Amino acid sequence: MILYSVIPAEKVFEGYTENNVKEFVELDYRGEKILAAAMGNGEYMISRIISTSPKVYLDPKLQPGTIIRL
Repeated sequence: MILYSVIPAEKVFEGYTENNVKEFVELDYRGEKILAAAMGNGEYMISRIISTSPKVYLDPKLQPGTIIRL
C-alpha cells in the first residue's frame, strides 16, 4: 500500500498495533451471510454483507456498523 499524505505516517497509524486488530467471523444472521467483529457478551458488529441479492444491502438491520446480538 502506498500512502500519499502531508500528515506524517506516525500520526496516520497512531494507535494501530497488532493487538488492536479485530477478529472477524462469518455468521448466518436472519438467513444472510455476514462478516462481523466479535465485541464480547454475544454481541457482534456487522462489518460486511456477503450476498448477491441487492435487497439485502438495503435492509437497515444489516448495515455495516450495526450491533447485533446472537
